[in-house]
Amino acid sequence: MNNKLSSDLIFIISFWGGLALGLLLYVLLIVNNDLVFCFNLGCYGRTLDIFSLPLSVVAGGMGFAAFRATIFRSNQTRAQISETIVQNKFKNYIDHKKELMSLLDMLESAHGVTITNRPYLYKNLFPKNSPVCVMFDSKELDCDRSWLEFQLDEFNELIVKYNEIGTKICVGDKSLSEREVARWLSNYLLLIYKLEITFPDSLIISNRYKGLFSYSDELNRIPPSIDSSFYVVSEYFEHLSSFSLPSRAESIRIKGIASFGTRFDEFLQVFSRDNA
Repeated sequence: MNNKLSSDLIFIISFWGGLALGLLLYVLLIVNNDLVFCFNLGCYGRTLDIFSLPLSVVAGGMGFAAFRATIFRSNQTRAQISETIVQNKFKNYIDHKKELMSLLDMLESAHGVTITNRPYLYKNLFPKNSPVCVMFDSKELDCDRSWLEFQLDEFNELIVKYNEIGTKICVGDKSLSEREVARWLSNYLLLIYKLEITFPDSLIISNRYKGLFSYSDELNRIPPSIDSSFYVVSEYFEHLSSFSLPSRAESIRIKGIASFGTRFDEFLQVFSRDNA
């Protein structure tokens, strides 16, 4: 669309075309009528009758040009509003991502962990967001629940199993098998991996037990303290829930986590001992 009214073809034809046609009719009327200078009222009325057509043509052209100018300005205003909306959405999108990055920086600094692949994490939290569409409430593409809520459900299930296994360890329950603990630990390590959290000084799964875990070394990294890692993951969920689930953050609940001191970590050492 033209940015200047003077460049608009319809406006040019209406304005200048009306003037040109009116002038042409004016000349033709002068040439084809025997006109003399006359200053009485009757001559004035006759002159208006003769030149009413060119005057109407000029007035019509001016009126249509004015109407076109109004439409042109209206279209310009609508285009400017649309452009402003797009610019604001893009700015909101960038600012929203920056807010999440700042939150992740804070979590890293507070807990000494690394949160990797942040763009992928943002996409998981806000799959519908783009430079032209920004939503501040996290939802999956095909349902009203958030990716974060599904991960939290899994975390709560892991907490229940953690409390159960920890209790068995403390009472020396002989029914507890390494395979059962390995299955729980493998699921927990997978959750940490999906949350993009990397703990420093993580222990590597021993080759002896790799058959019970994922074949990916990136997943098979045991936090040095499970108890401490639970605290970090809980803080992670609480802060990200406040950020990505503002309308339902208060309904987010993390189950109670029992503390077993170092006994749980000591039991897990069997999976990293003699690592080759």
